[in-house]
Amino acid sequence: MQCPYCGSNDLIWDNIHGNIVCASCGSVIDTLYDYSQIDTSEDIIDLNKNLSERKETRNFIKLTETVSNKFRIINNKKNMKFITEDGELALSLLNMDKKVYKVYEYLEKNGIFCGRKIKIRVALSFYIAGYRCKKMRNILEKLHINEKYFRKITYKLPKELKYMNKELLD
Repeated sequence: MQCPYCGSNDLIWDNIHGNIVCASCGSVIDTLYDYSQIDTSEDIIDLNKNLSERKETRNFIKLTETVSNKFRIINNKKNMKFITEDGELALSLLNMDKKVYKVYEYLEKNGIFCGRKIKIRVALSFYIAGYRCKKMRNILEKLHINEKYFRKITYKLPKELKYMNKELLD
């Protein structure tokens, strides 16, 4: 091997810095690679081995089971929805009063508060249908809705919904 710049055969192999240097002109000609530092043995990791024994895995499985038990999937022809236990309770409360059910259908049909949870829309239906004071507090308590939070939402109701037509409710 010789220097490509000056043609000298006087080369220095610097193992500490990993270079081949020409002693005549000082050019760095090549780089030395030390493959002895690299471990070439392959370790095969079996991810399924002792899977149930690891604490983190058991906790994760327990968490997914509680989440899956908390939600129920309703598959309509149009779309699939995930409903919580509170949502199911709220939908069952709609059967208490036909007026409330009509208000809920109106909200659903027109997409009013469609970004809110089902339990909030049901509580709003009760509010619009005329439930107030003790009855409304009881419904909010059953559905686990904070009263102050619900009051904030009722301020956002359009005026035509607050004083809904008697024709729609009858």
